[in-house]
Amino acid sequence: MIKVLFLIVALLSLCMPTAFALDKNEESIEGARSGTYNYLVYAVTWQPTFCLINKNDESCKRYDAGFYTHGIWPYLKSTAQKNNRHPSYCTASPGCAQHQACPLEASVLSHLMNDSGFFHLVAAAPERLLQHEWQKHGTCYGKDQASYFNDFKEMRKAVKYNDAFNKAIGTTLPLIKLKSWFPPNAHFRCAIKDGHQYLFEVFYLIDNQGQPYTEESLLQIGSSCDQTAITIPRAN
Repeated sequence: MIKVLFLIVALLSLCMPTAFALDKNEESIEGARSGTYNYLVYAVTWQPTFCLINKNDESCKRYDAGFYTHGIWPYLKSTAQKNNRHPSYCTASPGCAQHQACPLEASVLSHLMNDSGFFHLVAAAPERLLQHEWQKHGTCYGKDQASYFNDFKEMRKAVKYNDAFNKAIGTTLPLIKLKSWFPPNAHFRCAIKDGHQYLFEVFYLIDNQGQPYTEESLLQIGSSCDQTAITIPRAN
């Protein structure tokens, strides 16, 4: 089983792009030394919106109306010019060779696939996502692979929102109302589909202990949410 998973990881690593188009407000410091960051982003995706946009994605064959963990991302403080600054594909990560962003080990992936406490936090068929999250973000975390993914569980407590949000699923509302149901360290990303705006992701800013980080107010990852008419879709 581990040999099969190792082959999968190797193939995914070959297919993994080494660079992605950056947002105009984004600065990616590739090859930074692991553990060099100011705060963390615990990113969760509203899966119904993801599947509205990516209907044929493997992860959309089965899902609930919920926030699925996307990853934990080390981040740097914003500047007047850039408000999306992060290290990526870092070097000197624990367990990696000094000068490379090593791929996710097959044994770690195998453990994650059999860990029910982890598996329910992420979308279905997460292998490619986990490989990407480790190489791009986890290598910058300052911990080894097992510890990085264990913190998906340990720091999930950062994901907080008022129960009024659950009651609003399937409705459309203004941004100010949506924000009132989340803590001050939550930032938002929306997506446009067929002329309608949908809640896509929520980013919780935390320190390396999982506590709210409130010294950053400018962060914007991806498309910002317009002030009005944000739909929270149901699962299809």
